[in-house]
Amino acid sequence: SRGRTMLLSLLHIGLAAPCRTRPPTMQASGLEAERNKATARRGVMERSFLQPGTALVALEQKRAANPIGFGAKAAAAQVKKKKKTRTKGSRARPLSALATELKASGVVRIDGALSPALVEELREFVDAERVQATADVKAGRCDQKARFADLVLLDKRCDLLLPLHGPPIAALQELLGEGSVLGPLLQEVVGEAGVLQELACLTSEPGSAQQPLHPDTPWTPIPSAYTAFIALQDVDVEMGPTLYLPGTQTKEAHTSFFGGDLSLGNAGVSGVRRPPIPEEFLRSREVKLGLLKAGDLALYNQQTLHCGSANESRDKVRRQFYISMKNPLAQSKLCASLRPAFRNKLTLGAMKDELAALNGRRTRVDEGGGRGLFGKLDEVDALEVRDTEGAVQIRFGDEGSQLGSEYEII
Repeated sequence: SRGRTMLLSLLHIGLAAPCRTRPPTMQASGLEAERNKATARRGVMERSFLQPGTALVALEQKRAANPIGFGAKAAAAQVKKKKKTRTKGSRARPLSALATELKASGVVRIDGALSPALVEELREFVDAERVQATADVKAGRCDQKARFADLVLLDKRCDLLLPLHGPPIAALQELLGEGSVLGPLLQEVVGEAGVLQELACLTSEPGSAQQPLHPDTPWTPIPSAYTAFIALQDVDVEMGPTLYLPGTQTKEAHTSFFGGDLSLGNAGVSGVRRPPIPEEFLRSREVKLGLLKAGDLALYNQQTLHCGSANESRDKVRRQFYISMKNPLAQSKLCASLRPAFRNKLTLGAMKDELAALNGRRTRVDEGGGRGLFGKLDEVDALEVRDTEGAVQIRFGDEGSQLGSEYEII
């Protein structure tokens, strides 16, 4: 019948929807609501074919300090435009245990990446920042895209873009600074020329639906980006942990997942895409769950198939602070959960240098009287916020001020 045909069409659109979609600025239309229901149905159906799963387990990082690995080596050679030379009998530097595991499985766990005190402070900061950002957008003081990222199945979920001041700076220090485990690992896989692609917090509230499986980026010979999800509270099964399918970052896995057509995994492909659910492929895959303790993280290759599980708890909110680093050789057009003022402005090397200059502090004044790299970018970001009369408002943590006349408002 005509009604059945329309329902099937909506289901196909929902099944084909990419992992990210535009954030609704008003109540969803009937068509969009039906598409979201179809997307959620696909997620539930896919989960029914998967194994129950076991917890992602941490490995020990056995090597540190300035490594160059499988992604970073190619990036450094391209960015610096140096000729590749090798003496007779020389060999590539071996990968660390974590980088080896990441290359093989597409996801690794690092325990205790953030200290308990900072986790608590960051969680409170995120909640307050969400309230402020929501108020700014609602009052017309700020564009929604400057504070919230696109996200599939947005109901009961929030993807908040974070500033470069306060607890996020302290978190970057612990994650990437001297003595960290994540910093050297990222240097192995993207190199110092790797670019900050995301700095945000994903919140999943009770009632949020099961997402369909997806890669964040399509398969390419060189992985495009890596994301670190850091738990801001203990995560149990009821709270809907992130679900990973290890080993699915490969061309073969993507080909199987998308029914033999790799183009279906490219978010840039236009038109309605209708990939079938690969039941046998899903049944055969190992499943790992991000059952993290507060401060633990999971780092994954964005080509790895994963999804957010349904939060079936009564009153537990799951918050994931996260950062992503893009390989400078990335061929794919990537989503950026990052405030516009920060995009393509921060390399891993520059961030490490700035964190070293901060030396444990959250702000600094450079020789020219400026506020350092992070502070300068945060000032630019503050230009996004205006009061109801059009004057620019600056917010740096608990401080508030207005810019002088030397800043032109465009």
